[in-house]
Amino acid sequence: MGKNIVLIGMPGCGKTTIGKLVSEKLQYGFVDMDQYIEEIQGQTIKDMFQEGETFFRDKETIACKELSKCSSKVISTGGGVIKRSENIDHLKENSIIIFIDRNVEDIIGDVNIYSRPLLNEGTGKLYELYEERYDLYKKYSELTIINKGSLEEVAEKIVSKIAISDII
Repeated sequence: MGKNIVLIGMPGCGKTTIGKLVSEKLQYGFVDMDQYIEEIQGQTIKDMFQEGETFFRDKETIACKELSKCSSKVISTGGGVIKRSENIDHLKENSIIIFIDRNVEDIIGDVNIYSRPLLNEGTGKLYELYEERYDLYKKYSELTIINKGSLEEVAEKIVSKIAISDII
């Protein structure tokens, strides 16, 4: 049974799309943590945020604990999963954590940021979150992958780095 591969990074950095590609290449299951939380709660992330960010973060922590019991999964997290160190503690029990690093300008060019609950305030908020979170992403990840080039190339880079380092 292999370790999970957990992808962390900013909203819009490509975690979900890259995660699906990596899961196909490794023949692992794929879990989008936000979707997992929505299914369990029967609410959208947006609706949970309307009850307060703390409400959502509590649900996210429960999901981290539950998903840490899985194996051979690629797990795409929400961008703020790193805000609580206990989330990372749970995930590290049976996972390698990979930071998908993508510059903010590329995210702004590709993603409808207004569809993301924490980014409704516009691009300034995205820069603010990047400044706030970048060091945490670096601190908690065992591997950093720059999202430049095609998503297929980024996924292949992840698979290659994992194979070389023999970490799963």
